[in-house]
Amino acid sequence: MPFYDFYSDQEYTALGKRWMQQSAQRIMKTVSQTTSPLRKIVEIGPGSGALARHCSDRKLNHIAIDANVRLLSRLEQVDTICSRVPPIPLQDRVCDVAIASHVIEHCNGLTEAQELISEMKRIVRIGGCIAIVSPDILWAGKYFWDCDYSHNFPISSRRLYQMFWDQGLEVIKLEYLHNHLTGLAGYLTGRIVNFMPYRFWWSQPSSMAYFEKVYRLRMTFSRSVQIIGRRRGSASD
Repeated sequence: MPFYDFYSDQEYTALGKRWMQQSAQRIMKTVSQTTSPLRKIVEIGPGSGALARHCSDRKLNHIAIDANVRLLSRLEQVDTICSRVPPIPLQDRVCDVAIASHVIEHCNGLTEAQELISEMKRIVRIGGCIAIVSPDILWAGKYFWDCDYSHNFPISSRRLYQMFWDQGLEVIKLEYLHNHLTGLAGYLTGRIVNFMPYRFWWSQPSSMAYFEKVYRLRMTFSRSVQIIGRRRGSASD
């Protein structure tokens, strides 16, 4: 399907790939600290496959789900499912962790975003976790709408916390990320990069006076919210 072909055809620099890998490693580090045993991961929206490669290196079972078949075809040695979500085309309690990085903001409103979280909760085992990373609307501001044409549902840490609470998830981690950086280092890097001009006032994205790589750099280190919630219950539930 044509949805998201624009991004599935993008080429990345060596530095860009490194940053994506560092971001994936940061998510996996946090997930590993909160979920045990960790053997099987379902990832919604695998992007360029950075997390899939990291899981492969660690000998973890990984399933990638995405709506874009061309993007999935670029992933190597990964179990893939081509589907729009929600719903998630998997049985109940099939994984230890479900991850959706930069996905929930593409949902068509509150109802779909709630369903996404509910479906992620459904497919993880009791005691398993779901992890969501999303751009922070309080940081991105108007650029939330400009950086991706399919952004529909604005997210903040407070909104995500409330949504996890309503789904009965135990919130065990809630933090800000600037790609792979956190704390003061992440904040300062994000602010410094945000001052870098990426266009002349009159230029359009197709113009030589519009510096796409600088814009991507700004978006890479823009602030995101990461939340991890544990599915409560017992084996009899």
